[in-house]
Amino acid sequence: MWWDYDMAWGGWLAMTIGMAGFWIFVVLFIVMLVRVAGSARPDAREILERRLASGEIDVDEYRQRLDALSKAHL
Repeated sequence: MWWDYDMAWGGWLAMTIGMAGFWIFVVLFIVMLVRVAGSARPDAREILERRLASGEIDVDEYRQRLDALSKAHL
């Protein structure tokens, strides 16, 4: 029967190391996902749109800067 099985210390050690490795992998994977998701930086056009929406710049300045960005990317 299963309760009569006596696992040697090597089996317990391997099982413990395996579980620790699994949980370390899971934690590192979650940390990686959080860092990748948080590192998305807005591009210049999005920054301009936010500045226009918040009133930092007016429509004329927005268009001038957008034109400058368009010419810079060509």
